[in-house]
Amino acid sequence: MEPYFRILFLIVAFFFGAILGSFACCQAWRIRLKEMHQKSPGKWSVCMSCGRRLKTSENIPIFSWLAQRGKCKKCGAKIGNAEILSELLLGLSFVAIGNVFFDDIITTLSEGSFQAMLMLIFKLLLLMFSLSIMWILVVYDAKWQKLPTFLLTIINICAILYVILLSIGQILNGADFQSLGIFLLNHLGSAALLAGPYFLLSAFSHEKLVGSGDWLVALPIALFLGHFWLALITLFLANTLGTIFGLYKKARRGEKRIPFGPFLTTAFIIVFAAQSWLMSLVTFL
Repeated sequence: MEPYFRILFLIVAFFFGAILGSFACCQAWRIRLKEMHQKSPGKWSVCMSCGRRLKTSENIPIFSWLAQRGKCKKCGAKIGNAEILSELLLGLSFVAIGNVFFDDIITTLSEGSFQAMLMLIFKLLLLMFSLSIMWILVVYDAKWQKLPTFLLTIINICAILYVILLSIGQILNGADFQSLGIFLLNHLGSAALLAGPYFLLSAFSHEKLVGSGDWLVALPIALFLGHFWLALITLFLANTLGTIFGLYKKARRGEKRIPFGPFLTTAFIIVFAAQSWLMSLVTFL
């Protein structure tokens, strides 16, 4: 029965992520309108072209976009590809994150430890909430190449809370001060290795090479990963993806500056999802 539970769990995770992917796009637009001192659409979703309030049937992630062929029912204006991509990608990201936690959930259920299960659920929910906030940053950065400060603050607070939860888990599992110290040093080393280079590049280039917000995206990512090897792999992967995309944009449109937040987030999701395999590979080498 376990494979069926896994499939059901991941299907739920996908649709939950898709819903939040749609929410991320809406919130990015609301923040942008507020920043531009323009009228907000309020709490309801509306067409950005004609201003019509969308019906419930038009707000179903992925399916509504496909049914309407990416256009508004009333004015026929294109909704854009960013919306469906956001829903699909965050849905898949939640599947990847959920898959990492699934085995631990099954093991904890079999052991019948309420305390351990509660801690695991808190960790999963906090990580998914953090990824949702991070996704708003991805959408905002991709569209306008800016990173709202208050969202960066929220995501960093979430990362610190995540490390605190992990530390409490270590203590409950009987870790001594030395083990706890090594655990925390791993997180600090990860933060220095991943966020440090972007901070230095931003400071010394006066934001010509890297924006000031990029290191504040890298910092929580490093804390979530919690190991310097994973941070190093994320650093390499994010820069590789950014370089490939940057060369493509420059060759096609002549653009030099690209948003880097989406590549950091993409690299983080890939590395977090594959962390067990990556760490076994590093250990083997």
